[in-house]
Amino acid sequence: MKFDIDSLRALQTVVDAGSVEAAADQLCISRSAVSWKLKRLQERTGCKLLEKEGRRLRLTEDGHELLAYGRQIIDIHDAAVRRFQPVNSPYVVRIGATEGAGSAPILDTVAPWFRRTHPDVELRIRVEQPAIVDEWLADGAIDLAVTFALDEDVSPDDVVLASEDLVWAHSPGLDITELSSIPLITWGSRSFSARVADRVLTAEGLEHHVGYELPSSASVWAAITSGAGVTVADRAEIAQSDIATTGPPLLPELPRINYVLRRNPATAGHPLVRLAADQLKASFG
Repeated sequence: MKFDIDSLRALQTVVDAGSVEAAADQLCISRSAVSWKLKRLQERTGCKLLEKEGRRLRLTEDGHELLAYGRQIIDIHDAAVRRFQPVNSPYVVRIGATEGAGSAPILDTVAPWFRRTHPDVELRIRVEQPAIVDEWLADGAIDLAVTFALDEDVSPDDVVLASEDLVWAHSPGLDITELSSIPLITWGSRSFSARVADRVLTAEGLEHHVGYELPSSASVWAAITSGAGVTVADRAEIAQSDIATTGPPLLPELPRINYVLRRNPATAGHPLVRLAADQLKASFG
């Protein structure tokens, strides 16, 4: 049997904060994620760890004993993290984000706030496609990720920052009815838009092909404006533009998209990482 730091920290935070809801806010994760971590602890120990007492949760005798061990484990873990942080360098908070609407709040709001309030904190921001951002997080290369997820891909640990409609975007001069094969303009073969477009069009049996794989939003919108094809876009990205949109019956309905905040479990408990997560949530709100 093994205990993980995140689950022990969830138990500690629920007890200290008094509720699952308050613990979720402090840990920057969803309530269901906190509940899942507590359930996992109880399954691993085979013991009931918490019970309700009015509106609060209280520890059982087994819960008290486990938390006593848990506090020691968490303290030693956090001390080791602090010990091996370079002494003569500022703390670095690393954020990965998607281009466009995903990175805008970070660059416009979070980064300036950190510069004003924590000048000794080095904030590193990297922008890439969602698949690559997820890889950075899995590899431990970043502390926080702001990325895309469809409803079915949102995990219990994700914090949903915002939800938007996806639309088929194209030049107003492009006549969809004249196309024998729908030309797709994408941010690359691994891009979120390419995967969603291919899945939806294939499910409807509509002929399509990737006409452009481009490196940036600027080049994608230039190709769209020229009438070269269609792309899958967040409605918010084109709200103030002259780009046209088409839906049923000419093109199939698209799912909604969620902007989600994901955390690196190894650094999620650090106060500055938690502070950055709080600012990210506030910037989207």
